[in-house]
Amino acid sequence: MSDYKMFILILLEVGSFMLLWNRFNKKYEKTLYKSVIIVLFTSLVAQITSCIYPQLQFFVNYLFLFLAIKFTFKKKIKYLLLEFGLVMAVFGIMQLTLIIILRLSIPDFMAKDDFIYLLIANLICMLLSLYIYKYLSYGKLKIFLKQESSKIYFFSVNLLIYIVIAKWVWNFKRNEFLDVIALYLIIPIVFILANLFFLEYNMKNNEIKKSLEEYEKYSAVISKLLEDVRRRQHDFKNHLNTIYSLALVSDEKNLKETIAQYMDSLNTSMENMDKVLQIDNTVVTAILYNKINEASKKDIEFKYAIQGFSTFPFKDYELSEVLNNLLDNAFEAVLNSKSDLKRVFLNIGYLEENYIIEIGNTGERIEFNDVGKIFDLGYTTKKGENRGYGLYNVKKIVESYGGRIQLSFENSYTIFSIKLS
Repeated sequence: MSDYKMFILILLEVGSFMLLWNRFNKKYEKTLYKSVIIVLFTSLVAQITSCIYPQLQFFVNYLFLFLAIKFTFKKKIKYLLLEFGLVMAVFGIMQLTLIIILRLSIPDFMAKDDFIYLLIANLICMLLSLYIYKYLSYGKLKIFLKQESSKIYFFSVNLLIYIVIAKWVWNFKRNEFLDVIALYLIIPIVFILANLFFLEYNMKNNEIKKSLEEYEKYSAVISKLLEDVRRRQHDFKNHLNTIYSLALVSDEKNLKETIAQYMDSLNTSMENMDKVLQIDNTVVTAILYNKINEASKKDIEFKYAIQGFSTFPFKDYELSEVLNNLLDNAFEAVLNSKSDLKRVFLNIGYLEENYIIEIGNTGERIEFNDVGKIFDLGYTTKKGENRGYGLYNVKKIVESYGGRIQLSFENSYTIFSIKLS
């Protein structure tokens, strides 16, 4: 086959692959523009290396594609391996299915290296890849991609190795490959389905484990809250006796004002407790009770407003991680502040059909050079070990639900806002 024909076929194949890869990476800017450059350079490299040993050329071309994606999009190798393996699997299954269908429809298809047949097959792959890129949702697969589990990387790397071997056999042992092509298709499909089943099972087990940990973590707090409620109920008789005594000792002119002042002070002390008890989520109740007590001890003005929280999509352990990380940061910021104004607020509710969580605090603002890095893994402006994971984990949880977290500054407040559709 002539060089220009081979260039066209490689261009279409790599182009289809990059369309599928971009489906996982739509968040990157100018992905298609950069992908076109990668496709062109990979096709040129394939042409340039055509003079070397064919088996070696095959691996050189795939290595170049892998490295081109890594350096162009600045991807970490472990994440790229995961995506590369899954995309190769989807692309390989699509190619194998198409070949089987065309061979059943056209008996002479792939009987020899006919450029027209190969061109038709690659054009159909390109159209299918374009459809997947534009319209197909990958639902649960997106959740799997967000998990940082060694099992998922093991699954992806094994799948990648299998597909590369299958394509190597296709390139250099085509007749033998065509004889058992159905088997080559069935193996990756069974492999993927079995691994997805076990990964989902493992994820559910992890969620149950984390939920139990949250229950154990906050059961003591809830017990303390109930004990506080019982103590206040016990004190209720004392308050009634006090009011009765005030009525006896106060003169008639000042009686109303005296009792009103006492009731105002009593209502203020009961207000936070009543608001906390009305929240329909145990985790939020426990977190707020902890923070109210902490704020009282450390002389921090802590205000909160909670509306319709029961429909939020977060699981309890995710909710705990999000709120605790952001509130801990806010409390730490006001305590380390040189200002006497120590205020923290938490708002949870709805805005324009979006779920909203806002946490703000007074204190020194985050340095301009740090703003773009605060959500990066391991990045921190604080001293000590095991720092730089909180905001990264919060961002990962929020984005796994299709939401976003933003940092803003308003008046004397630093505000973290989470929006979920």
